[in-house]
Amino acid sequence: MIAGQRIHVGNAHAGATLTVEAADTTFRVHDGDQLLLEVPRTTTKAIARFKVRKSEPPRRGSAGRSTEI
Repeated sequence: MIAGQRIHVGNAHAGATLTVEAADTTFRVHDGDQLLLEVPRTTTKAIARFKVRKSEPPRRGSAGRSTEI
């Protein structure tokens, strides 16, 4: 999500660090030197963060625990 606009790049890029170039009317998403997609910008909101942290690994829930009585 960039400036409140959801952009889908696909599961193949899940967890990867991508570069987003913001122009006046478009967002361009790059993976290294390769341009993945260019989408029209539908929002005028400012970009709030310029660096994001990687997502956390999935946490183990209570379903994985066993209880002995």
